[in-house]
Amino acid sequence: MDEIEVLWAQEQNRLVSQVIIPEEGEGYQPQEGDVVLGLDIQYEGDLAYIAGDFQYYKGEAIQTYSGVAKVTAPYVPGFFCFREGPPLLALVNHLLQDDGIPNPDLLVVDGHGIAHPRTFGIACWLGVKTRLPTMGVAKKSLLRFSGVVGEAQGSVLSVENGGKTVGYALRTQAGIKPEYVSPGHLITLLTAKEVALNTVSEYRIPDILRRADQVARLNSKGHAPEGWINLGTLD
Repeated sequence: MDEIEVLWAQEQNRLVSQVIIPEEGEGYQPQEGDVVLGLDIQYEGDLAYIAGDFQYYKGEAIQTYSGVAKVTAPYVPGFFCFREGPPLLALVNHLLQDDGIPNPDLLVVDGHGIAHPRTFGIACWLGVKTRLPTMGVAKKSLLRFSGVVGEAQGSVLSVENGGKTVGYALRTQAGIKPEYVSPGHLITLLTAKEVALNTVSEYRIPDILRRADQVARLNSKGHAPEGWINLGTLD
């Protein structure tokens, strides 16, 4: 490890003690009508274009917002939370401070929670910083695992770290590549799986992440808002 990796590893080890993964049946339990916020980022040079998509749990979409922030940390594999975390936090804090925007009951991040080599992915970082229930849904696994996920929708395969299940390879749509789901903070693994399955419609990834991805891309390419709200530069 170089110096920055050593410092970041120490910081991850410090913050991981603040992560709370409840026992099954405890912690955040989603209810129909809860407000879920999906978060994604697109990069252009040293700028991060962040988007957040609100949807009622098991209900209709609410609104998508996007803003831009400067990136201050380099990309280092395994330490993505230190690059992506601050821009995501800037957007979430902006949304939380607006009385006209509903406060989210759950954050869903395009990334990992405890399914991480040091059990501290971006969803953990954001959950600790916001003190909100947070989970990660990613397209690739950071951890090696063996076996094959069943083809039926809802099939899972455990992803383990140190002999402990920390995530699932989850088939959100029959015959489509699985997603990788893990809790980040204040939510259990089984609840995270339930949320992932209940926020997809006809696509592989949750609708809240798909819409956030689309809007972040539009904003990064300078498109004028159409169906989304541009928040401009975030502090």
